[in-house]
Amino acid sequence: MKQIHFLHLAVLALPMAVPAVVNGQEFINGSFEKNGNLCLINASTSVFNANVKNTHAYGKFRKPDIASSDCNYGAAKDGNWFVGLATNISGNIPTEAITLELTTPLEVGGQYSLTFFARARTFASTIEIGQSVADSLSGQIFYMVSAESIGKDWTEITLRFTALNSGKYISVRATNATQNSGVWLDGFKIHRIFQPDNVVMVSKTEPAKAATVVVKKDNSNEVGLYPNPSEGVFKVNSDSTEVMSLTVYNMLGSTVEQHIATPEQPVPEKIDLTDQQPGMYFVEMAMVGGDKVTKRIIVSR
Repeated sequence: MKQIHFLHLAVLALPMAVPAVVNGQEFINGSFEKNGNLCLINASTSVFNANVKNTHAYGKFRKPDIASSDCNYGAAKDGNWFVGLATNISGNIPTEAITLELTTPLEVGGQYSLTFFARARTFASTIEIGQSVADSLSGQIFYMVSAESIGKDWTEITLRFTALNSGKYISVRATNATQNSGVWLDGFKIHRIFQPDNVVMVSKTEPAKAATVVVKKDNSNEVGLYPNPSEGVFKVNSDSTEVMSLTVYNMLGSTVEQHIATPEQPVPEKIDLTDQQPGMYFVEMAMVGGDKVTKRIIVSR
């Protein structure tokens, strides 16, 4: 199956390739600007939690930091302030952790995109990301950012995940079992992504003043992928002439395969992911008429 190169069709692909984003949910203090305007290094739990709003240090060993460029720890990435987590094996502090509060709880099964920035201290820590129903629990861990992927300059980290529970806290923990390490963190943002298969939109019709409910065609029963799971080769259960574009995303939100229909060649009926790692992938299909359908597929070997 031939893969169409994204750069060759950048103008055509841009409106179709980007997943729909549902706004309205965010971190209350994702850039840590709500604080006591004090540089706090190795702060106690009570002092840190009293100063950094909607951010909670937890765990047995807790000495998180909050700093700015005025504290001689470099400049922030977003705003003026950033937080630090570290490990101190010799000091019997193997991990430091915080939770960040969201404006509203996550929806179980919903798809979300999480972005933040990390910067290594002398040696970077591995960052463990989880979803929690309480501000003092790590909850269910859904991703780990390796220490090797975090540089001395601010590194942007974006990952895509499925909400495992209805909690409204994201936990972030620094871990390193072999050496003292640490990371600076800043600019946490979250977005709900992907339109549901059954889309109901409200739009204004000109010249009428009243809002009109527009129900898009339900493709959920017409478009499918099978077999699912499989060893990597899937067939699109739809008339390929009706699919204008097909994009496959991995759990990090990265595009692993993309096809865009042309007058000469429709989107292929088969998707070959045998060269990808086992796991969950998301297939977004843009249909004739503007409808979008997103399906999950599992590669299992």
